[in-house]
Amino acid sequence: MRVFGAPHKYIQGSDVLNRAGELLSPQGDRFFILGDEFVLSLIGDRIVRSLTEAKKTAIIETFGGECCYSEINRLKAEAREHQADVIIGAGGGKAADTAKALNIELRLPVVVIPTVASTDAPTSHLAVVYDENHVKQGVLRMDAGPSMVLVDTGIIACAPVRTLVAGMGDALSSKFEAQACWESGAKNMFGGKPCQAALALAQLSYDIIRENGDAAKEAAENQSVTPALESVIEANILLSGLGFESGGLATIHALHGGFTLIEEMDPMLHGEKVAFATLVQLALEKREKDFIVDMIDFYIRLGLPTSLGDLGMQKIDMGKLEQAIDNTCRPGSYIHNMPFKIEPQAVMDSVLKIDALSGARNALSGVTGQII
Repeated sequence: MRVFGAPHKYIQGSDVLNRAGELLSPQGDRFFILGDEFVLSLIGDRIVRSLTEAKKTAIIETFGGECCYSEINRLKAEAREHQADVIIGAGGGKAADTAKALNIELRLPVVVIPTVASTDAPTSHLAVVYDENHVKQGVLRMDAGPSMVLVDTGIIACAPVRTLVAGMGDALSSKFEAQACWESGAKNMFGGKPCQAALALAQLSYDIIRENGDAAKEAAENQSVTPALESVIEANILLSGLGFESGGLATIHALHGGFTLIEEMDPMLHGEKVAFATLVQLALEKREKDFIVDMIDFYIRLGLPTSLGDLGMQKIDMGKLEQAIDNTCRPGSYIHNMPFKIEPQAVMDSVLKIDALSGARNALSGVTGQII
């Protein structure tokens, strides 16, 4: 059985947030808006003003910053007290995931308003839950995708460039994980086999980023909305989201989960860790060296991590790496969606191979540290 899923509606454009009241009106009457202090200071007034003009009630609640059960339970109680009938998650992936968790708990429509294009979380029906120390605890699933994803590209153009680049790192992975799941016959995030549409969208996401990534980064540096930036934002959020969710996950996101156990990597963004893990999957698949080197060189231009040092592990700690890889290879992990048997030593060898190859490429390019 093949299964494909998607959000009910996706809207993207510069200044669309000014039309939030009009666009969100069909969803309900009492909107519970969660975002961290910075996000609310950035867009909270615009959302409230637009909803008020549409004769809707806006309830603002500050998000604590981590998608964990204590925060989910706190916000659930607040939403119930205010008799909310729509949940809005504004900001990054953690706010989006927390809003989705509230959908699961309260059975209310959820709208995601990303202020960065750093991950493909906004369009997915999944919510990744961590503990208070940012160690992954599990994945929750909504019955269906978000009711709406509202993407204001004018806001994203003004976000830190690092977040856009990290989003490209996350989106590039979708092509390779979807391919692995297609070849192995593994199930996707909806519990069915991937459709060809998912592979095509994941491929398109990859192609757009390879073609427009440099120009999109330049546009973001100038805080300018250009066709290249619009295309990359769509690839980062929509195309990659549909590709990973309906295509499936494999080594890359499994290794990312293992990396959350390494404290030196805690400051790194999701897409940055995923980017390095993508190179590891390519090595594990024994892809041509020229192809991997080309990816590394592209990463270096964008400012994505290509080595363990770039991820914060300046001195390789084999004990910590072994712990992360053991977690990556545990029973039930996404890594077992690969079309061949996985051994922890092969994963370790691939990690070290990419780290060494990256060092050689960085030396040739004169780059000593890539993170923006």
